[in-house]
Amino acid sequence: MKDIDKDIEFSKYYRLITPNEIDIDREDIFYRDKYNDIINYLKIMLTNHEESIVQSYDKFIQPKGAILINIMSGTDIDDYLKLISKNYHLNFYELNQKEIIKAPEEFINNFTSILESLPRIKDINIEEMNKNSEISQQGGSKTEKNRIKGIILINQENFPNIKLKEKSFLEHFIISFNNKKEIIKNGLILIWINNNIKEIEMNSRSIFEVFDLFVKIPLLDKIERETIFRNFSEKNPKIVFDIKTLVDLTKNWESRDLNVLIKIGIFKHYLNSELNDISNEITHILKDLIESGEFIPSISSNNQINPGSDSKNQNYDTKNPEILHKSIISDIQNQSISDFMLNQLYENAASQKYTELLIILDKLNKKEILEENDLIILSKYPFILNDNPQKAQINLEKAKKKIEQIKQAFGK
Repeated sequence: MKDIDKDIEFSKYYRLITPNEIDIDREDIFYRDKYNDIINYLKIMLTNHEESIVQSYDKFIQPKGAILINIMSGTDIDDYLKLISKNYHLNFYELNQKEIIKAPEEFINNFTSILESLPRIKDINIEEMNKNSEISQQGGSKTEKNRIKGIILINQENFPNIKLKEKSFLEHFIISFNNKKEIIKNGLILIWINNNIKEIEMNSRSIFEVFDLFVKIPLLDKIERETIFRNFSEKNPKIVFDIKTLVDLTKNWESRDLNVLIKIGIFKHYLNSELNDISNEITHILKDLIESGEFIPSISSNNQINPGSDSKNQNYDTKNPEILHKSIISDIQNQSISDFMLNQLYENAASQKYTELLIILDKLNKKEILEENDLIILSKYPFILNDNPQKAQINLEKAKKKIEQIKQAFGK
């Protein structure tokens, strides 16, 4: 009875969101390369059974059910994880900031017990929700005890000032959960999001005693920011803005900030109703919002910059495409990659930049000089140049077909 009372008391520290309450669509998320590491980890945890790869190496790999992600503020990572919960019919737990900041010391002292109480507090009929789901079909042989039922998200961005006895929130967790496995035993996966790489570096010796995986997600690069602006422009053709200007003005910005900037710009445009009949051009408004400081991106509040890709090619002469072209390609073609790794790299490239890479390969086949954006893409997928353009195109198409087969297998 005392355990039940404690569970009820602890429930004030978190919010439970069931899959049918999550109103997020795939189109709402900007997918980036590193998100693949997260979904691949979750798939292994969710489909983990006797014949799985993890089980076959159980002497070396004993999953704890926890993953640490370093990413800057202003991203859509929370929504991405909620979308996963929705698609896989998992309960989603997030901490209640309002209650925790009232008495952070009490919360920290009971932190372990609070996490253990999560699966017990609500008697959710997950089996009914899962009966037609992918997870139910793939994991039907698993026992009720071991089946993953939910995701618990701890995003340190929401708790920047929690620090007791000179220890950070992350350090408290590592100390209290060291060498324990209660998370996965209780049918939960813990996802911890950290925005300060210094904290992780300070606790680097203990991280893998608690977390199965550490994923470091870089800032959006120039091409990714351009893609976000271009996607918005294509979906809203009545709104006009110069994409190149905005890309140049938003270095180190994240996806959420880019979208909010445009929405505020549109709103300010319509405040000047007398101009609406003249033009829907809002570039000057967006530029003024940035330069005047009336819109402050999330990155401004971070002391640490997670290196983005804008600076990757700073040692090259980007003003001379021919020199840049020869310089990059000559370096790349000296690399040696195993066939197994090459297949994996082609699959990743096909899932991210299939169309763009086909265009680049066609240019290489015709011996045309590549543009700056082409070379930036190649810097992400340099292995493409290990093959001649025609063979690389064939490999890319094979990888694309394999990805489609995998998606069909997972019901996507």
